[in-house]
Amino acid sequence: MTLQIRPLVTSDWAIAGLLALSIGLWALGDYQQAGVNPQLYLYGASGVAWYLVGVLLIAWVASRCSAPRATYRESLFLVSACAPLAVVLLWGVSVAPPGNLHKWVLALLLLIGGGVLVWGLRRSTGQQQLPAVWLSLMAAVGFGWVSEALYVRPAVWYAGDTEESAGYTVFGQEGEQLLFEQPERIQRAVGQLAAREPGQANAFFVGFAGYGEQKVFAEEIALAAQVIGTKYGSVNRSVRLVNDQRDLNAFPLATAAGLRRTLLEVGKRMDRSEDILFLVVSSHGEEGAEVVVENGELPLRQLDGAELADAIHDAGIRWKVVVISACFAGGFIDALKDDYSVILTAAAADRTSFGCSDDRDLTYFGEAFFRDALPGANSLREAFTRAKTYIGHREGIEGVEPSDPQAFFGAAIERYMGETPPGAPTGATQRDSH
Repeated sequence: MTLQIRPLVTSDWAIAGLLALSIGLWALGDYQQAGVNPQLYLYGASGVAWYLVGVLLIAWVASRCSAPRATYRESLFLVSACAPLAVVLLWGVSVAPPGNLHKWVLALLLLIGGGVLVWGLRRSTGQQQLPAVWLSLMAAVGFGWVSEALYVRPAVWYAGDTEESAGYTVFGQEGEQLLFEQPERIQRAVGQLAAREPGQANAFFVGFAGYGEQKVFAEEIALAAQVIGTKYGSVNRSVRLVNDQRDLNAFPLATAAGLRRTLLEVGKRMDRSEDILFLVVSSHGEEGAEVVVENGELPLRQLDGAELADAIHDAGIRWKVVVISACFAGGFIDALKDDYSVILTAAAADRTSFGCSDDRDLTYFGEAFFRDALPGANSLREAFTRAKTYIGHREGIEGVEPSDPQAFFGAAIERYMGETPPGAPTGATQRDSH
């Protein structure tokens, strides 16, 4: 059926204006989340450019796949017209509490975007262009998936220093009040966890970003929560304890006492005979099995291997996977290992790891393990082996002393996770669960 052709009234200025509006809206939201004294983060411009390439790609698919052919300018105008709304909805999801909201927002975006393309392409070509619209939406979904897999985040602002300090600080009554609030914050965060699914092994996630003056540790814990949540089903059973100079209020603070309390509360919600805890710690490390815990001027004690082992034991958690991304992290293995534990560390007990600087989103270990290896691996052992190979190759090129990541795999948990993957019915084998 051929409809009346009414070419869209478009111009380069209109397209540029829509894209500029989208970038401006994103930058405004980023600015507000950065808190006090936001500073421009130029490294984030590459993330913005990445998403502009995505817009160009989706428009190319819409134009190329339409028959008769819509002009590229018309397709680009239609896609650009959807961009401001997409920015607003996606930003809302990013600051909303954990849950299934992102699925509904994605569905809404696809519905609106599809409607705009159907209307616009039909108007400009006189033909229904459902195949072109369908392929364009699939290109958008694929681009979004790749962006998540590569952890592309277009952050253009971060919390800067105040006039009163060279770094972020919390003094006096303010710091006392902040620490006083932590038990309630932890209780609230744990209280929002989804109930466990009966009849199957459930995965629970606890993340700990210990050093607040560099954003890399908070970002690494965010990625770990995302990847483990997707792979093992802990998305709605995740708690993050985060020290981050950009925001002291988004999550409960990472403290040794807070971690103990969190593990106790999470342990109460687990079926200790079936469920698996994934505990990820990311921070600077010191020799002697110690993780740095620092958040401005707050009086915080460091986290050592013995205290971490005691906290897990006191919570009654049996099956656990502990990942420690820090220098000298291999020193934690002796304190934590048993038949029911997998322990993965970014470095040997006498070696430093790399990539923990404020101009990075992930450490070398975080990139290799969480971003590159774990999503596609069939087991934790396979993921760790791949990550160790990636890191060794990179360190060899850079000519630095190898960090030599270490691992311990308890026989019982490795057998248990092979027979009963999280999300599979209890007692099911991997073959049964597929």
